[in-house]
Amino acid sequence: MNAIATTSSIRRTLQYVEWTLLVVYFFLMIVNRPEDIYASQVIPTYVILASLSISTLLSFLFPINRPIWQRRAYILLEILPIMSARAVNWRLDILLYLVLTKSCFLLRRKEIVITAIATGILWNVVWLGTLSSRIEFDRAHVAERIARLYDVNSMIIRNIINDTSSYLAASTFVILFAFVIIAEQKSRQKAEVLTQQVETLAATLERTRIAREIHDSLGHSLTTLDVQLELAQKLYQRDPIQAAKSLDIAKDLTNQCLTEVRRSVQTMRQTNFNLNEALSTLVEQVGRNQAFVIQLDVQLPQLPVQTSHQLYCIVQEGLTNIQKHASATVVSLKGYQTSNAIILKLTDNGQGFEASAPHTGFGLRGMHERVHILGGELKIKSSLGEGTQIQAIIPL
Repeated sequence: MNAIATTSSIRRTLQYVEWTLLVVYFFLMIVNRPEDIYASQVIPTYVILASLSISTLLSFLFPINRPIWQRRAYILLEILPIMSARAVNWRLDILLYLVLTKSCFLLRRKEIVITAIATGILWNVVWLGTLSSRIEFDRAHVAERIARLYDVNSMIIRNIINDTSSYLAASTFVILFAFVIIAEQKSRQKAEVLTQQVETLAATLERTRIAREIHDSLGHSLTTLDVQLELAQKLYQRDPIQAAKSLDIAKDLTNQCLTEVRRSVQTMRQTNFNLNEALSTLVEQVGRNQAFVIQLDVQLPQLPVQTSHQLYCIVQEGLTNIQKHASATVVSLKGYQTSNAIILKLTDNGQGFEASAPHTGFGLRGMHERVHILGGELKIKSSLGEGTQIQAIIPL
């Protein structure tokens, strides 16, 4: 869509410029009176009129989206009327430079250079042919002018040098200026494409972040809630008192889920989030409702809120996985600072798993993503029957 808009803008601009030039040339053809007999002949006037008419018809076309051979033919058809007018001593220099500008948008770079060189050569060759015709015309009709032609060779050389220099300077400027416009438009289109890609990526990352937040903040609470409700169902007939206790715990867990939602929203706004206290509270909540013992040894410095929040969610997800899959009796959580990193270790004596096997769950992937956000490394050591150790290394 942007490329189409750019093409239309270029086409309109070039058309307006070309139409303005053609109007000016038509006006000059009408008001100018020829100064010599040759220029006042009928044939040159018709040639000029035909050349301007053909250029006017071609100005309504701009085959930028056509096959390359059609674009080449279009440029050739634009140049021929200008050369025809040149053959009868009518200069359409500015219109010729506009055609060279069009070629920059229609042809390949190598073809543009070849077109510019060939056009310059043809421009001088046609002029030389016109000059020869004028000399013969003067000799046949005006004898007294023959005396003026004694220095024809020096005049020809001087004019060729002047015309060639002017053409090289103008055509080089026109082509380079067109290249600058094309490069600027390509850069703008690339910037628009990159902007769209960034917006898409940002939306994807935001969806991933929201999914991870929901999973990490509510996952362990909902898992425990499910366990307690299942226990209440089993004990409903055999032990109503214990079933009632399980329901009470489930009610507490429901409140905990709501608290987790509020905490997830508020944590990002907190400036005094204490990771040590938050982990201690988390361990206490989990230990109240589980059959395993958690050994806590966390001595972490005050960290940025974002870092603390990510580390909290990593531990939270690790404890959730232990609850759901490990069947552990002892869990150890250690957190400390070394000279160049923050270390978190979560170890259990559960049933373990094959660390090298692919995992479809979101938990481990979310932990890896959070560690990656912090620029750290997540190491997982586990094997069947030998427990699991998860170590997060976050550089200071």
